[in-house]
Amino acid sequence: MRFNGISKEFSLANEEQYDTIGAFWDELSLLYGLENLQGVGYCWKGNKLSYAIGLRIGDIEGYNVSLELPDDGWERVIGKTENLKQIYDIIYERGALQFEIETFYETGECEIRYYRR
Repeated sequence: MRFNGISKEFSLANEEQYDTIGAFWDELSLLYGLENLQGVGYCWKGNKLSYAIGLRIGDIEGYNVSLELPDDGWERVIGKTENLKQIYDIIYERGALQFEIETFYETGECEIRYYRR
């Protein structure tokens, strides 16, 4: 599956990515609406992560990354956005990821799909 999004690099130091990626989501949600977006984490290198936000359907204007994501082999977790850190703590217990796809809803729920090699 092809994903086109606006990508930025984020620091993982001191778990600051939760705030900085959250601000990125807030910025694009104002333009496109929260439930129209999805985020993809990819390319973990050292203490940095590349993360892109795009539309769930169609292409976001001004996209700067195009990713080819696997069609199969994804695992899925649904939970409360307020528990995002705890959800990821459980996911990462089994090792590193190649990709993650995040979707957030106005109800306070989130869906995390993740792919390991």
